[in-house]
Amino acid sequence: MRILFFPTTTPTFTESVLSLTPKVSLIKNSLYLDIEPTIKLFKGEENLFLKAMQLSETFSLNSHFVMTDRPEWAQALNTRPEVFFLPGKSTPPLLNLDISRLEFIGDPQKLEEEKKERTDLIRFMKRVGLKTITDFTHLSATAIGRRFGKMGVILLDWVLGNRELILPTFVPEGLIQERIETEELTSLESLLHELPPVLKRVESRLIGRAQMVKSLDLNFHLESRNKLQKQYSLSDPTQSSEVLLKLLRELLSDLTWDSPLQSLEVSITDTVPYTPGQLSLFETGESLFSDLSQYLTRLRAKFGDTQVGFPLLKESYLPEKSWAPTWPPQEKESSHSTPHRPLFLFTPPKLCHPLNSWKLIASENLMTEWWSSHGIRKYFIAIPPQGSRLWLYWDLEEKAWYAHGTFD
Repeated sequence: MRILFFPTTTPTFTESVLSLTPKVSLIKNSLYLDIEPTIKLFKGEENLFLKAMQLSETFSLNSHFVMTDRPEWAQALNTRPEVFFLPGKSTPPLLNLDISRLEFIGDPQKLEEEKKERTDLIRFMKRVGLKTITDFTHLSATAIGRRFGKMGVILLDWVLGNRELILPTFVPEGLIQERIETEELTSLESLLHELPPVLKRVESRLIGRAQMVKSLDLNFHLESRNKLQKQYSLSDPTQSSEVLLKLLRELLSDLTWDSPLQSLEVSITDTVPYTPGQLSLFETGESLFSDLSQYLTRLRAKFGDTQVGFPLLKESYLPEKSWAPTWPPQEKESSHSTPHRPLFLFTPPKLCHPLNSWKLIASENLMTEWWSSHGIRKYFIAIPPQGSRLWLYWDLEEKAWYAHGTFD
């Protein structure tokens, strides 16, 4: 993975970076971008990173960031304003950190509730002579479990990258609104000079949402406490801030106000989906890929990145972890051979009660991870007299049947 982490952010900036990747997470005012799926679309990590920096300037956001390989390491590596590690180079700096940085490694959604336990544990580690995270990782998992308990083992897994962190997907909500303080403007020309930055922010947010303006409201707040409101509908929806500026220059040409203007609020009241054009067999492959990318970006933003994408095989013998949706599509040969398995899996598996009339054919036996409650599974292909074939397993620990999938 490649993670671009901003320790502090705003919802408006967060909306705009959806134009860089659909895998955006906002957790307690901190921003996580998984840019791995879209690096190729931007023709390199550098171009994508520069685009992110340009967006941060557009929203007047400080440029503090961390570029690293895993999201669970980002907060721990946030030791100075700008931290950039090349792909695959994050581990050595992480291990060289002071042992106190263990407090910030792991699931950012749980760090606050685990804070006291982590603080007490780190204090104990210091007492027994551990100074860096390297000192901690030199201990075996057995020794860590015996000395530091369950939390110590969990921290070791986070440090070694043995745990999978699934962050919530950010979905924009509400109207797009931007406000500027105009400092007592008295002329339209002065106002038009102040509008480009706010319209640029509107454009960036529209691109992030994959939407175009159809109608907008302008609310003028005057020194006299009078309030002017103008509503406009666009015959040709747009995202472009330049087009909006030209349009407003024409629409506001006859507007006057009786006292200095103190602030202006721009509200996008109606939008339409951004549709650059239908896919065509006669378009170039690059255009097809661009259109498909925008379409999948919207789908992944709406339904979640774990629900939409191209299947990518993963090195896991467990059925539920043997593939994952990804974007862009990748080619990866799996060296792990498995018996015949169904394409459609039930997530999670469903309790099942096979009937005596069903024919059960032994398929394979699996042992899950040691921390799972479902330890040993015996899989069978179930063939009912009527209906689709099912993939069942008998859980030896729970003494229960589960349906894990169905065959086409």
